Amino acid sequence: MCYLKFVSASGPQSKIKNAICVSPLSHLSPRNDEPDEPLRGKDLVNEVCNHTSDYKFCADTLLPSAASAPSATAGEIANTALRFAQVKATDARVLIASLLLKNSSSSTGRRLLQRCQLDNNKTIRELSSANDDLNSDSIDSMVEDLNNAANATRSCQDTIRETPFSSALDNKNIEVIKLCEIGVVSTKFFTIDDFT
Repeated sequence: MCYLKFVSASGPQSKIKNAICVSPLSHLSPRNDEPDEPLRGKDLVNEVCNHTSDYKFCADTLLPSAASAPSATAGEIANTALRFAQVKATDARVLIASLLLKNSSSSTGRRLLQRCQLDNNKTIRELSSANDDLNSDSIDSMVEDLNNAANATRSCQDTIRETPFSSALDNKNIEVIKLCEIGVVSTKFFTIDDFT
């Protein structure tokens, strides 16, 4: 008989999933190396953040939120990151529209902003799809949507690099990308509780 089991990789908070094959009776005896409960709350936030490219940003974003509540699951962390990404992408949309309304933009600058606006529209669509996928437990699709949103945001960043608009949009775009990453990483810590 084979089943999936969470085992410690390098310490009590580091969990990896392994397939374990056992004899029919061996699974009845208690095992001291099995965790009683999956990680939750602040411990889970720290573990998720340890697997991102920017621990400080991740922790500073999630720890003051409901995602660090004692019973918070990986699904709640993903949901929090996704909601924050949607807010930041919408903030970027408003800023791009404001920059487009200014008459001081050259025609080249205007074209670059319009391209960035198209990328931002795609980001917002992908984040909305990711939200729908999370709510319907379509996790692989959610991860794909989050990666697509991050890539569209990177495209905007590349488009406006070395323009006067870059300084205004950089922080919002970078935060969207990092929040998408947090959402993707958190799915690696989903348990059955995230699907009930």
